[in-house]
Amino acid sequence: MLKGIGVDIVQNSRFEHMAQAVLERILTPYELSLAPQRGKEAYFASRFAAKEALVKALGTGFRGIQPRDINIAEDELGRPYITLGGDKAHLLEGLSVLLSLSHERDYSVAMVVLDGKD
Repeated sequence: MLKGIGVDIVQNSRFEHMAQAVLERILTPYELSLAPQRGKEAYFASRFAAKEALVKALGTGFRGIQPRDINIAEDELGRPYITLGGDKAHLLEGLSVLLSLSHERDYSVAMVVLDGKD
């Protein structure tokens, strides 16, 4: 049963000159370690869009959850997926989380679909 849908779009240029300290408040160490040298603005923007899309799908916004609690990873085929760290993992219990990321010129977009048993 569909439990939530969230979509977010981010202008890549927002991350063009962002200070490292700000990036470290938004992204996990894992996400920062995988940032490419070229096209990193789109990479950062898509990760932030995914975090925004998740909290929209959950219906919570960032109340009680911080961007760094949300980790955007990729499987061996490059498909993105979401995990929650520490004491936030319970928010996704019993849910399948589907994530799609896309980039087009100046923008990155993410969509999250939450599915679970009723």
